[in-house]
Amino acid sequence: MTPERQRLATSLPLRVVGDLDAAGVGLQVVGHRRRTTPTQTSTEPKGDDLTMSPTLPKIAAESDGVAASDDTTPSKDVAGMGPLELEVYRDDWRDAAQFRLRATFLKAMKRRGTPPKNGGKGRRMAPSTASDRLSFSQLSRRHAIELLDNDEVETLPDRPAPGPAYPVTAVKVAARLLLARLFDGRKDALDRLKLAAPVVAIDVAERDLLQAVIGNWQKVLFPDGVRVMHTGNLGRREDFDMVSLTMTQPRKTKDTSEFEKEALSALCLGLPFVAITPDAETHLPAVLLKSAPIRLVLPSIDARIVALAIRIVTGKPCRELLEEDAARLLTATDLSIGIRFDRSPEECLAQLKRLVGLKRVPASVRDISLDDLHGMSEAVSWAKSVITDLKMWKAGMPWSAIDAGACLEGPPGVGKTTLPMAMQRSAAEEGIKLEVASCSHSQFQGAGEGHLGHFLREMTNFFASARAKPRPVLVFIDECDSFADRSKLRHSHADYVTACVNGLISELDGISSGREGATSSREGLILLGASNDLSRCDPAILRSGRLNRIIRIGLPDLNDLEKMYRFRLGGRLVHDDLQEICMLSLGSTGADVERIVKDALRIARHASRDLMLSDLRAVVSPEEDRDFDTQRRVAIHEAGHILMDVLNFGAPESVFANIAPVGQRGGATVRTKSPPFAGTYSDYRLRLETLIAGRTAESLLLPEHSHGSGGRRGSDLHLLTTTAAAMVGSLGLAGPAPLLFFGPLDDTEELMSYPEVRRAAHEELQKAAESCLAKLTAHRPVLEEIVKILLQARRIDGLAVADLLARWRIRS
Repeated sequence: MTPERQRLATSLPLRVVGDLDAAGVGLQVVGHRRRTTPTQTSTEPKGDDLTMSPTLPKIAAESDGVAASDDTTPSKDVAGMGPLELEVYRDDWRDAAQFRLRATFLKAMKRRGTPPKNGGKGRRMAPSTASDRLSFSQLSRRHAIELLDNDEVETLPDRPAPGPAYPVTAVKVAARLLLARLFDGRKDALDRLKLAAPVVAIDVAERDLLQAVIGNWQKVLFPDGVRVMHTGNLGRREDFDMVSLTMTQPRKTKDTSEFEKEALSALCLGLPFVAITPDAETHLPAVLLKSAPIRLVLPSIDARIVALAIRIVTGKPCRELLEEDAARLLTATDLSIGIRFDRSPEECLAQLKRLVGLKRVPASVRDISLDDLHGMSEAVSWAKSVITDLKMWKAGMPWSAIDAGACLEGPPGVGKTTLPMAMQRSAAEEGIKLEVASCSHSQFQGAGEGHLGHFLREMTNFFASARAKPRPVLVFIDECDSFADRSKLRHSHADYVTACVNGLISELDGISSGREGATSSREGLILLGASNDLSRCDPAILRSGRLNRIIRIGLPDLNDLEKMYRFRLGGRLVHDDLQEICMLSLGSTGADVERIVKDALRIARHASRDLMLSDLRAVVSPEEDRDFDTQRRVAIHEAGHILMDVLNFGAPESVFANIAPVGQRGGATVRTKSPPFAGTYSDYRLRLETLIAGRTAESLLLPEHSHGSGGRRGSDLHLLTTTAAAMVGSLGLAGPAPLLFFGPLDDTEELMSYPEVRRAAHEELQKAAESCLAKLTAHRPVLEEIVKILLQARRIDGLAVADLLARWRIRS
C-alpha cells in the first residue's frame, strides 16, 4: 500500500468499522494497514415474511450491527414484525446504510483535499445501472475493498458511493414503520384497497408525523407504484388507480359547499379512496363520513419504534429500551432532535431522555394524590367519583352514565391546576392509566404569529392529539375565563375573540357529542376546566354537555390549613401544635403554604439544624417592620370587620382575624363557613355593613380613614359596589324600580352603566355605612378591646370576640 493509501486508511473514523461490518465485511487493523477478512454468513430466515430480495441487505447477518462473524443469530429487531413492517424495515435500513457509506466516502475525500466530481455541492447522485443491480452487502463490500485494500489503485474513486444524498430521518422511519404496523394489523383494509373501492380514513394526530405519513404512504402500501388522483384535481378514471385526500387544517365553513362537491365527485369515480387527516371528524367532508369509511388511527410512538429508529438511523443496535411511559411523551420532532446518524445509540438515548425530562411534571406535583389535596373537598369528591366510574366503564358500563365534564373556579393558588395530576396519580393507584392533555388560551395564542388562523390551528391540533391518545384521557383547559363572554364584547377585536370562542365550542362539541359518522368520539374523554372568575367566561362553554358542573374552591379553613402544613412538612414537627401558625395563615392558599414551608426549611438549612416551629412563625409572621401607627390602623380595620361579622351573623367559631403581613396583605378577617343566608334585603344589608365595617371603624377611632378598603379587585369597596349594584339592578331588592332587570348580577360594569342603578346603589351603601357606624359606636368599648388584643397577640378568633361582647353586655 502506498503512503497515500496508508494515510487515508488510518484517517478513516473507527465508526466506519461498525458500518462496514454491518454490511458483512469484517475489518481488522494490523499496524497502519486494514485488511478485509472473509466473514461467516448466517443462514437466511425462511418463510414468506422473511424472504430476501436479491437487492435487499441480509437482515440476519446485519441485524446486530456487528460483523457477521461475531453474531450469526437472526435479529431480535425483526421478531414479531408483519410482512409489511419487515419490508419497510429492510428498505429504510438499506437507504440509511448507503447514506452512511456515502458520507464516509465524502469525509475521506475532504480529508484528502480532493473534491468529488460533482463539485461537492451535495446534489443527489444518480446510481449507475450496475450498482443498482447489486445488493447493499455487495455494494458496500465492493467500495470497502476499493477504498481500503487495493494497493494498485493510486487514486480514489471520483464519485461517492451510490445512495441517498440526505440522511434517513427518525421521523420518516417512525412514520413508515407505524403505518406498516397499522396495516399489518388490518390486512382486510389493505386487501380491500387493492381489490375493491373502499374509503379508508387514517387519523394522524401529531403534526410532524402527519406530514411524514402524507409523504410516504404510497411507498409503504404500494411499493410497486400506484397512480394517485388528488381531490380537487380530478382526471379521467382510466388514468388513475386510486384517489387521495390529505387535510392538515380543519374544514372551513365558507368552503363547505365546494369541498363537499369535490369529495362527492371523487367518490363517484368508484376508485379506492385514502384520506389522511389529524382527525377525520373535524377535517373530512361530511359526504365521506356518511360513506361508512374504514376508520384507522396511526399507533402512537412506543419504545420499540424508538429502538428501531435508532437501529436504522445509526446502523447500530439499541441495547437499552426507553420506558414505555417515557416513549409516549416523545413527539416526532423529539425523534428528529435526538436520533441522528452521527451519534451512537447511547448518545441518542441520552438525548431522548433529556427531552422526556423536560416534559415530566416535577415530582413534588406528580406525587400528590387526591387524598393529599385539602380545602377542595367537592372537587376531590368529583374526581374520585370519576375514577370509580372509569373502573366500571372498563367493566362494561356505558360512557353516557359518567359525569365527565366539570369546571373549577377559585382564586389563584388553591390547587386547580394540581387536581389533574393528583387525579392521574390516584387513577394509577386503582390500576387505571389516565392520560392528561393540558392546554390554555395563552398556549393557543402563542402559536405562530398569534393570528386567528394560527390560534385555531393550534387548538385543532391539540384536541386532535388528545383524541388520539389511549383512552381514558383527561382534557384539562386552563384559563377558561380567557374565552370571554361574547355578549359583553365591545372592543375592536370582538370578531377575533368571538372566533376563538366559537372554535373552542366546536371542539368541545366534537368531544362531547361526537360528529356525524363517529358516535364514539366522546367515549373515554373527560373534560375539566379551570378559571379564576367564571363570570367572565362565555356561558355557552359551561352549558350541559360541555363543562356543565361548576365546582367552586374557596380559601382553606383552619383544619385544611393544618393538613396542608402536615403534608408539606413530611413528618417534621409531628409533636408541635400548629394552631397558631394556621390562624396566622388564614386567608392563605395551598400555594402560599408551600412557599411558607420552603422558606422555613431554608432558614433551618442555613442555620445547619433541623426545622423548628419558630422557623414557620418567622415566615408567617415576620418581625414587624411597620411603625406603631400603621399597626394600630390595621388592627382597627380588622377589629371593625370581625366585630360586625359576629354581631350580624353569629357563628363565632368560624370567623378569625389577624394583622400578620402576608404577601401584599397587611391583615385579614376570614369566615371559614358561610352563615345561613336566605337572600333577603335584610341579609344583603348585613353583608354590606360587614364589608364596610373596616373603613367605618377607622373613621370612628382615627381622624380619618385610609385607602386600605379599595384600590384593587376583591377589595372591600369592590365587593361593596358589586353587591349593591346586584341588589338594585339584578336581584330586585332595592332601588326605585326593583321590578326592572338591568343585567346579570355578576356583570357589575353593565349594571353600573345605568345612571339610576348608580344612584340607587350609592344610596344603599350610604345607608349601610350609617347603620354600621351606629352599631360600632354602640359597641365602641368592645371594639377598642379587640384592637388591644390584635396589637398584642396579632390574632383573635370569633369566640374571643363573642366572649368580650357577653362580658360587656353584663357590665352595661
